[in-house]
Amino acid sequence: MKQWKWHSLFMLLLIALAGLGLIGGCDSGKKAVDEFTGNRAVKQYHKSKKDIGKIAEQQTDRYNSINSADDQESDQ
Repeated sequence: MKQWKWHSLFMLLLIALAGLGLIGGCDSGKKAVDEFTGNRAVKQYHKSKKDIGKIAEQQTDRYNSINSADDQESDQ
């Protein structure tokens, strides 16, 4: 009975390693690994942070251009 226990444990480990090898070998597997480890969420966070910085700069530029246009109109 103990022999079957070790045999089945070994086979389970072998199948798990083969599955990980297959998953890691393709692009969708890389995405799955990134999703499982949380790397995808970190990448999205950094991208969103960068995008928010760009939007804030654009809004600042628009605000400054409106203010400069208003100043020019008030000078005339």
